[in-house]
Amino acid sequence: MTKEQESATEVKDKHSYRFALRWKLLVAFASAFTLVFAGIAIWIVMYSVDTAQDRLVDQLDSTAVGAASVINADDFEELVSTVPPVIDPSSSSGLGYPDNPLYLASAQSLMNVHKTVAESQPYTFFRDDTNGEIFFATSYGYLADPQFGVQFKVPLDSIASDELTYGLMQRGLTELTNQPAYTDEYGSWISAYAPILNDQGDSVGAIGIDFPLAYVDQVRNDVLRTVIPVLLVVYFLLLGVVLLISIRIVGPLKRLTAATRRMADGEYDFDLYGIVSSSFRDEIYDLAESFQDMARKVAAREKSLSQEVQRLKIEIDHTRREESVREITENDDFAGLAERARVLRERMKE
Repeated sequence: MTKEQESATEVKDKHSYRFALRWKLLVAFASAFTLVFAGIAIWIVMYSVDTAQDRLVDQLDSTAVGAASVINADDFEELVSTVPPVIDPSSSSGLGYPDNPLYLASAQSLMNVHKTVAESQPYTFFRDDTNGEIFFATSYGYLADPQFGVQFKVPLDSIASDELTYGLMQRGLTELTNQPAYTDEYGSWISAYAPILNDQGDSVGAIGIDFPLAYVDQVRNDVLRTVIPVLLVVYFLLLGVVLLISIRIVGPLKRLTAATRRMADGEYDFDLYGIVSSSFRDEIYDLAESFQDMARKVAAREKSLSQEVQRLKIEIDHTRREESVREITENDDFAGLAERARVLRERMKE
């Protein structure tokens, strides 16, 4: 086997595995659709979650401002300045809830906020002017059964030890402040803080409202349950359309391939235009036209070659006959016979 034959064999072996064009098209479009639809799904989910969270922040801000305005600032100032902390060794903080009508009225206002905005968890806090330290005041959980929530005059830094939360709550004593989504041991939250102002516009404390991000998670899950099935249905419908189109494209190519094989076997009398008949001229039609033209030219050349071969064969036979006659006539024996025949003819004339 020559090197050229070995090289041709290696190339043939390398490409011996056949992968149909229709499946190549399907895989290519499936890959493209996967990227596009994945991007669309991610965008829809992110947009829905961001929109839901933005609306939740707006609602939380308006709730915090409204709740701060309904709390009696004078009563709150009296509560935090005159009522001492209650010692309760049974609680984790060592403090308890005071049995005081001012505390009860403040807790009732917070419970009303909780009932108005479900899932909200309101509480109040204040800054001690003597040392600048921030303490918790009331919690709506005081009126819950069982009671829960931070106790009266628990230092803020014993609960919110991180500087970010402490700083945001400190700023909330003077202006509306939002705390972005965060996670603690109780879950994921967003919070808003709004100052409680007296008639002179001075801050006597602030209200804080924590809101669980379970609503945002619910929105995300609802979007996934709604959007993903729709996208999957559209995805597979498009793949089905691509498969049908690829079959329609590959069909004429397969028929052209069969026609070229017939051409290779010496058959040239067939109509390639009928094989790829279409209402509109396209690249496949142009390919069929090229093959049709090639078949016509190959047939003409083959006919011309056959005629030339036949002519050459006749010329060769004629040349061979002339050479045979020449060989005979130029032979010495033939010359002797010709001389004797001449002498014999002359004798016969005498």
